[in-house]
Amino acid sequence: MKIFVGNVDGADTTPEELAALFAPYGTVMSCAVMKQFAFVHMRENAGALRAIEALHGHELRPGRALVVEMSRPRPLNTWKIFVGNVSAACTSQELRSLFERRGRVIECDVVKGNWRW
Repeated sequence: MKIFVGNVDGADTTPEELAALFAPYGTVMSCAVMKQFAFVHMRENAGALRAIEALHGHELRPGRALVVEMSRPRPLNTWKIFVGNVSAACTSQELRSLFERRGRVIECDVVKGNWRW
């Protein structure tokens, strides 16, 4: 089961640290940490549900309560597009405005700095 973990400090949180946090609830298959969120894949649904219940609101860092919930799939008929070589000064709203000239934008994230999958 794929779990969404929000309010993560991607610059200060490692996949190994998240795996250790989720491991008491079941087998962790993989973890991917982005800028402010992460995905944790767990083998067993029951363990994943226990982890969601136990870790939602947990403070991994002081003052940063995690948002832990089942990952939801993208809406039908949507596509995820990677745009590289974006200026460090570009905001997600600027990028969204550029793409909204061509159609509806469901989600727009600008990942800056060092990120890891």
